[in-house]
Amino acid sequence: MTACAGSWPMAARAKIRWRYWRSATIRFRQAGRRVSLEVLPHLVALRWERGSSMSVAEALPEAERSRALRALELTLVEVRGGQAARRLWQRLEELHSAGRLRFATPLLREPVSGLRQILTDEITVRWKQAGDMAARLEALRREFGLALVRRSTFVERQCVVRLEKAFGLATLEAAQAVDGKPEIDFAAANFISEAGR
Repeated sequence: MTACAGSWPMAARAKIRWRYWRSATIRFRQAGRRVSLEVLPHLVALRWERGSSMSVAEALPEAERSRALRALELTLVEVRGGQAARRLWQRLEELHSAGRLRFATPLLREPVSGLRQILTDEITVRWKQAGDMAARLEALRREFGLALVRRSTFVERQCVVRLEKAFGLATLEAAQAVDGKPEIDFAAANFISEAGR
């Protein structure tokens, strides 16, 4: 099993391969720089779709522990690893396909600092030159399944978009694909990081 595909065409995907049940270091380019992060597949951050009323215990019997981060509309789920992690990711795929989850992603850890990060379903995009923002956003929607969240107050050619089919590391894959387009200054996946130790 590899990272779940996003909704954009196969030719545009930049697959970041990892196995859902095994830790791994992933390497990718983001906003012109190389990044390495460790995948922690036994720790999962998920955001339920609005109106989804299942409890974590009901939806994810594999979960050892869970914690709601209400201010961020996130739930953190932990399993033992190995087969439990594999079963958890299979169940998360079912819930995502059924429209119960907005996204689910493994926690990531920065190898040098050890700080954990949660990959969201959002990407910050900046174009090299000013232009028709409506046409640009429509092109991102058609090619990558990205929808506008908000435009930058300070930089006219920058905005935050959301990946409609975010699961696993699909937001990183989409950000890499957008970042590689010649008209883009940078595209960077948005993370929530824990405070420094």
